[in-house]
Formats: sequence, C-alpha cells, structure tokens
Amino acid sequence: MLLSLFLLKHIRYIATTITLLINLFNIMEKILTQFLDLPKTINSKLPMNSFNAMVEGSEQNVAKWVGTFYTVSALVILITSLLYVLSPIWIGGMGEGIGIVGNVLSILIWVYAAFPIAQVVRSTGDSLAGSKSGIVDFVFRDLAVANIKLLGHVAALVALFGALCMTITWATSLNVSGSFMTDWTANVDYAYALPMAAVAALTDLLNLQFIGGIFADWSGWDPTMAAGEHWSVGGLYSVLWEYVGVLAILAKLYVALAIYYFFYGIISSLVKWIKSPYLPFRTN
Repeated sequence: MLLSLFLLKHIRYIATTITLLINLFNIMEKILTQFLDLPKTINSKLPMNSFNAMVEGSEQNVAKWVGTFYTVSALVILITSLLYVLSPIWIGGMGEGIGIVGNVLSILIWVYAAFPIAQVVRSTGDSLAGSKSGIVDFVFRDLAVANIKLLGHVAALVALFGALCMTITWATSLNVSGSFMTDWTANVDYAYALPMAAVAALTDLLNLQFIGGIFADWSGWDPTMAAGEHWSVGGLYSVLWEYVGVLAILAKLYVALAIYYFFYGIISSLVKWIKSPYLPFRTN
C-alpha cells in the first residue's frame, strides 16, 4: 500500500515535470519564432513600405516599366531635338542674307518633324506597356519587334522630311538643311541587338547569309543625297530618289519584320519541342 502511494506520488511529480517542460518548450519555441519573424514584423510596420510587393511583382510590371521608360524618353527626345534644331539661333549659325531664309525654313520643318518623331517613341511605349507576354516573349519578341518598328518609322520620317527639305532646295535655290539629330537612336540598340544577332547567326547556320545581312546592317539607313543642280533634270531625279528612299526604308522594315517573325516562330517551336519532344506520327 505504501509502495503504491509512493509510486503514484512520483508518477504525478514526473507528469507535472514533463508538463512544465512541454510548456517551457512551447514558450521558448514561440519566443524563437517571434525572434525569427522580427524582420518581417518590423518590415510590415514600416510606413509607406510597398517595396516588397513592387519587387515580388516585378516580372508582371516589366512591360509597364519599359512603357514608362519610353514615355519619358519621348519627352526627353522631343526637348533635346528642339534644342538641337533651334541652337543656330543662339550660337550664331543663322548665316547672312538669303541664307537666313533657308535656315529659318529648315528650323520650321524640323521643329514640326520633332513632334511626330517623338510620338513614334511614345506610341512604342504605349504598345509595350500593354503587353501581356511572359518575360522571354516580351524581350525576344515584343521588345525586339517594337524597336525594329521604332527605328524603321523614325528613319522613314527623317527621310521624308529630308526629302521635303531637298525639294525646297531644288525648287528655290535656298540652302535648306536636310539633317536632323538622330544620334539618340543608338540608345535602343541594346534592346534588339541580342535577338537580332541570334537570328542573324541562325540564318548563317542555314546558309542564308543574305537574310542575315539584313539584320547585321539594320542601322545602315542613309537614303539622303545631294539635291543636285537647281531646276535641273539630274536634281529632280535626286529629289525623286529621296522619296523612293522613304518607301525603301519601309519595305526593308516590313521584310525584316516578316523574316524575324518567321525565325522567331521556328526557334520558339524548337524550344517547345525540346521541352516535350514527340514524333509527329499518327497511330491508329
């Protein structure tokens, strides 16, 4: 009887001790969890802290950010272009006598041209901002194609207004400058250089070097030429050839786009086949 009471007493003591240890362990675990969650807790209490959501959703917002970049770039390009075109006024480059008239006409033409050229950049940004593609398709298809179109449309506009200046020069004997600041187009080379180089390499692999040359020499647009003698037949041919150059630029643009879409489709299909290869045979 005494032994039973002794064992019961010790069993209760052991059970109480175990219960206390379990409670102590739970408390320590809770404290450790709170300590480990301390950065998260403090981060959630920081005022105006939306940086985590912004970074975590960065892939979904890439198109929007790129579109915003182009929108801002359009304004910067417009301002810098206007400053470049108007700079002869304050640097003393207006000339003398009849030369002033030619410079004034040139300034008016290129000030007008700066707005549609900047709008091309703005429209590119708007189209990219609305893209729903994944990051791979966005970079190698949407962004590359948008920049090909951007450079093509800008080159066509510059050539068109250059042709207008040449026409006035040929018809009036005034020296109307056909030059416009397009150095900024080099800033978008990086956005399509990689996919264009990849397509050019693929065409070389398939012994289609003439197609690869279109991409390799993509920035080699220079349809401008001298206007020739005023009111001469040769000068008229030069003026007409300048307008033909505008059409040639657009033709090269759309041919290059068709080729790029074609090879992009091949590469995209090949990548999908590598992920899940299959033989295109029908089984009955």
